[in-house]
Amino acid sequence: MDVNKPVLVIGDLQICYEHPKALLFCKYVKKFYKIPDENILNVGDEVDIMHGGAWDKDPNAIESPVSELEISKERIKQWGEAFPIMKLCVSNHGLRWVRKATQAQIPSQVLKDYKDIYNMPDGWEWREEWIFNQFKHPFRMIHGMGYSGKDGHRNAVIDSGMSTVLGHLHSHAGIAHIKMMGAKQLWGMNVGCLINEDAIAFRYGKYNRQKPCVGVGLIFNGGTTPMWLPIDF
Repeated sequence: MDVNKPVLVIGDLQICYEHPKALLFCKYVKKFYKIPDENILNVGDEVDIMHGGAWDKDPNAIESPVSELEISKERIKQWGEAFPIMKLCVSNHGLRWVRKATQAQIPSQVLKDYKDIYNMPDGWEWREEWIFNQFKHPFRMIHGMGYSGKDGHRNAVIDSGMSTVLGHLHSHAGIAHIKMMGAKQLWGMNVGCLINEDAIAFRYGKYNRQKPCVGVGLIFNGGTTPMWLPIDF
């Protein structure tokens, strides 16, 4: 990564139910802030896998498990063309088919690799946790599984003692600045998401008081300065 350039952190896309302008917006942000390819991060939940989830499916859903997969593959191809290099987090939605297989007692040896299922770009790489020690102000990225509510990003910093960016908690985008006893200033950032909240996959949240915060995260000045940027067009 180029420690002298800004970093773009893409929130939960949940393809094929992403915001209709998510790709255009991310491409615009990358160009506007002159972000190099190697500085593109993604907190995970890049695909939704609605039909792999444990919850009941909306009977009005047009997509079948097969069509959802095919549409998602085409969308991922478009994202790969715009962002050939991406560091992503292992996430709960990405693990949905694995969990289904585990429940059915299907061993991993007979399953197809996740990257092969979706024809993921060669330059995309997944880890449970990314730690970026090369920056002036080191930080880490996780998906956010295990955290909840408006203080999820704050608690992730307190637990790790390190500035942290996460997603997973769609309705609580924002930044918390924290100074622990005897420690330097740290920050936590929740990047929200990039979903289309009107999509059928998210109809369960229609009456929720708090709605998804749609935008991306940016990190400037060698890791010292996080910023959350909402979609504005």
